[in-house]
Amino acid sequence: MPRTHRRQGRPGTPRRRRLTASLGDRISALGGVVVVAVGLALAAIVEQAVMPPASRHPVADRRPVHAGRSHRPRPAPSRSSPSRAPVSPAVQLSKKVETVVLAERSHAVRQDYGVGTLSAPIVRLSRMDHARTWAFGTETIPPPRGMAVMPESSLYVAQRTGAGWQVALAGTPRFTALLRKAPASVVPAGERPVLEKFSGTADTPLDTGLMLPWGVGQSWTLLATDKGVSGFDGGDGRVLAPGDGRIYRLCSSAAGHGLVLLIHPNGLATQYYQLSDVTKVRDGSLVKRGDYLGRTGTEQPCGGGEAPQRMVRFAIGDATGTMRLDHFQLGGWTLRETAAATFAERAGVRVDAGNPLLNFGAVSASPTPAPSKSPSPSRTPKPGGPSTRVPNVPLPGGSPDGVL
Repeated sequence: MPRTHRRQGRPGTPRRRRLTASLGDRISALGGVVVVAVGLALAAIVEQAVMPPASRHPVADRRPVHAGRSHRPRPAPSRSSPSRAPVSPAVQLSKKVETVVLAERSHAVRQDYGVGTLSAPIVRLSRMDHARTWAFGTETIPPPRGMAVMPESSLYVAQRTGAGWQVALAGTPRFTALLRKAPASVVPAGERPVLEKFSGTADTPLDTGLMLPWGVGQSWTLLATDKGVSGFDGGDGRVLAPGDGRIYRLCSSAAGHGLVLLIHPNGLATQYYQLSDVTKVRDGSLVKRGDYLGRTGTEQPCGGGEAPQRMVRFAIGDATGTMRLDHFQLGGWTLRETAAATFAERAGVRVDAGNPLLNFGAVSASPTPAPSKSPSPSRTPKPGGPSTRVPNVPLPGGSPDGVL
């Protein structure tokens, strides 16, 4: 009987097959899991892309308060109870001064300026007490632009009561009454007498006892300007106080600028305009004859724009305004202002506008004329041409030649 042979496999072959089959099954299962996971992820992405933001969970959209600007509407302010800052006493005072100035002086100033409408007054507060119930200052009505004139200006004193600020302008009885009641912190005792005389109606002496407003022995050019005003320029350009007085600066609070008012002990006032580098001494300070006031210039800080010619505009007056310079004596000369000309006279010598005028100092003109207080504007000057030299007149304080 033939022998039957059974083929035997290699040892371990069935086990490997089982392991291989098991590994394949696992890979297939893992692949399925991956496919499912990728499918779910893609589905989530698609869902986020198409889902509107409002459907997101509110927790997922929370951000810190500072992360962005809030879009919540703000409540509108109530119109029934507006919150306004209180108006300061200084602002109230300024408005009151403007009202009083325009009410009391606008008619005359419109005539002087030749205009129908005036600009708002420039009000400066010089002093106010701690209780804010008393004040002292200056006011100026600006000239129209393009007009080179001496600005209309004055001083004021004010008291605040339950009815508001009571304002009095210099030149009125009310000014003197309030002046006497004002505390020393507002009107110092040294200023009261001269301010009372300034505001009074006493006759103004024609022999002023003043020198011309520049250095003694210098000759400056006399210039014709507007009514009641003379212009001077020349020498070193330094404008000096023609006599002792209390100084006040008007219309500008900027250092080195403004209209200068000098009130002399007899109540007479001299004014200086178109100055540059104005002295910085405090308002109300006492200045002496020869003290520096400023320099001739073209600036007009109170209005009117730039002046066409360098000079100092000089005027004499009191609290009611400037006066005609006709027959006023200062610097050894008698100034004359007529409808036809502006000139100066001394000892029979006449100097017309446009010629140099020598400052002899605080001496009277000789011989002393005897004019009336209100000379007629139609009065004509003495015949004769202009003179630029004064022969054989001794110079004050001596000179190398002894005479001019």
